[in-house]
Amino acid sequence: MSGHIDPYRAHRAFARAAAPRTQRWRLAVMILGFEAAFICAPLIVAFILPGPAKTAYIEGVSAFGTLAQFSTFAVAGYLFLRLLRRVHGRGFWSLIGPADRAGADLKRTAMAVGLLLLAIELLPPWVVLSDLAEVRGLLRWVALMPLAFAAILLQVGTEELYFRGYLQQQLACLSPSPVVWMGIPSLFFGLSHYFNGIGPADSILYVVWATLLGLACADLTARTGTLGAAIGLHLANNAFALLLVGIQGRPSSGLALFLYPDFDSTEYDYSLQALLAPGGILQLLTSIAMVLVMWLAARIAIRR
Repeated sequence: MSGHIDPYRAHRAFARAAAPRTQRWRLAVMILGFEAAFICAPLIVAFILPGPAKTAYIEGVSAFGTLAQFSTFAVAGYLFLRLLRRVHGRGFWSLIGPADRAGADLKRTAMAVGLLLLAIELLPPWVVLSDLAEVRGLLRWVALMPLAFAAILLQVGTEELYFRGYLQQQLACLSPSPVVWMGIPSLFFGLSHYFNGIGPADSILYVVWATLLGLACADLTARTGTLGAAIGLHLANNAFALLLVGIQGRPSSGLALFLYPDFDSTEYDYSLQALLAPGGILQLLTSIAMVLVMWLAARIAIRR
C-alpha cells in the first residue's frame, strides 16, 4: 500500500466542471473569443469616453488613465463569460471553485505574499529621493488605494479566470499530464507579456518571468482546487509592481507613489546578446528567485 498522497487531488474536482463539453472546437472558439474580447474591450471603452478622458485613458499616465485601463478588463471578462455560457453552458463560479475556500485562499495568499514583498522592499538598496522625478502626495495616494486594488483585482481576476480557470480545466479534461494542463496555459500567459519589453532581450525576460508566474499560479490552483490562491499571488505581485515605483510618463504609471525620470531606451543594449551578459543573467536569476519565494510564501499560507 503506497503512502504517496497526490498533491493535485483537489484539481480533479476543480476540472470536473469542464467535463460535460470537451470538444476541441469549443476550446478553439473560446481561445479566439478571449483574444477578440481582449482586443475589443479597450476599443469599446475608448469609444464611450469623451475627448479628455479618452486621451487620459490611452496614455495611462494619470491616476484616472491607469484605473480606467485596468478596469477595462471587466469588459473583456464580461464578454468572455457571455461566450462561455453560450459555448459551454457554464458560468463564473464553475471557473472559480467553491466560493468559501476560494475567498479564504485569496485573502491568506495575498496577505502572505504582500508581506513578503513589503519585507523585500524594506531591504537595501532603498529609494534615493534625489534620483526621483516626482513623489506623489501620500494622502492622495492612500485615498486611491481602494480603487487601485479593485482595478488590479479586475485585471488579475480576468486573467486567472481564463488561464488558470478555463484553459487549465479544459486541458485537464483532454490530458492527464500536468505538462499539458499547467504548461500550455502558462506558456500562453508568458507569451502574452512579450510586448511589455522594450527590446528582444527585455521581452524574453518578461516572457520567462510571466511563464514562471503562470506555473506558480497553476500549481496553487491544482493544490487547492480553486482560483483563490492564484488570484491572491497575482494580485500581490501586480499591486507592488504598479503602486510603489514607476517611470514618469510611461503607461500604467498613474498610481505609483515614486516616479523615476523617463530615459532614452536607445542608450541601452536590448539585443538578444544582452541576455548572455552578466547583467542579463543576473536579471533572469533574480526573476526566477522572486517567483520561487512568492510561490513558497503562498504554499505556506495555504498549508499545501
